[in-house]
Amino acid sequence: MNRAWALILGGLSLAVSMDAFPQAPSKSPPGKSVEDIYVVRSVRDLRTFASEFCAAARTGFSAESGAEDKFTFHSMATRASDGLMTNSKVQAVGSLHGCFGATADALVFKFYAEGAIGKIAFKGRGECVWVKRNHPEEGIYPTRCFLDLYDISSPYVGGLATSNRINSFQNLGEVSLPPGYTQTDIFTLRLWKRR
Repeated sequence: MNRAWALILGGLSLAVSMDAFPQAPSKSPPGKSVEDIYVVRSVRDLRTFASEFCAAARTGFSAESGAEDKFTFHSMATRASDGLMTNSKVQAVGSLHGCFGATADALVFKFYAEGAIGKIAFKGRGECVWVKRNHPEEGIYPTRCFLDLYDISSPYVGGLATSNRINSFQNLGEVSLPPGYTQTDIFTLRLWKRR
């Protein structure tokens, strides 16, 4: 079989195999959404050594040498034309109380949190990973985190929170050191309802 026929037959088999899967509608019908999405900015208000709140019975891991943080969530404003954030602190909309525990990898930390956005309460377990150190300049530590959410207020049955975080020489508050970065996190929470 020559190469041209092999490519044609390969394309046909791909087309047939794709037809075997049902096609999802391009968007949910009005009023039928089973997902709510929140995008907020967190500011770290407190950092201490882990307290009894971070006990393994609650978090699922030992936080003896870990940290405990409290954050305030703020709503943000973005430019409609391209999504550029124009105001990172419109108003306080919730809070997060988190615990961090070490792992065998010095760049990975276990993460447990209890939080609320508006009247929606949740708990979550996951991890944070230091992506880089001293980047894009000395004193800035980009980190990514995720939480698998559970015990979420009705009508939600599950969810996922992801964040991209800037840690700096200044642990607390909204002003980074060196200045100019939006700390601490930009969180995206996807909350799912039963269909």
